[in-house]
Amino acid sequence: MVAAFERTAAAIRERIHDLGFSGVATFYVWHDEQAGQLRCSTGSVPPDALPFSGTYVASDDLVPIVEGFLADSEPGFIAETEPERTPFGVWVSSVGASH
Repeated sequence: MVAAFERTAAAIRERIHDLGFSGVATFYVWHDEQAGQLRCSTGSVPPDALPFSGTYVASDDLVPIVEGFLADSEPGFIAETEPERTPFGVWVSSVGASH
């Protein structure tokens, strides 16, 4: 999975370069514990301005995020009580022209 996301980031970076985009762009991956999914997205924002409502920690190490997803014992389980809000890890890869 790690290699697949890294290849995806590289392909997006190449595509953005080919299009002549000159701005900031970030490809990012996180474990959505509530949905029990590994998710990814691309935005024209820097890593410190991703559109999350919760607190996150940007990282260049994708392995712990994938391991957390694979170790999820109750994927997609939504608890009756509000989960404790702790910062979650997000793998970020600069794919814009200024990478």
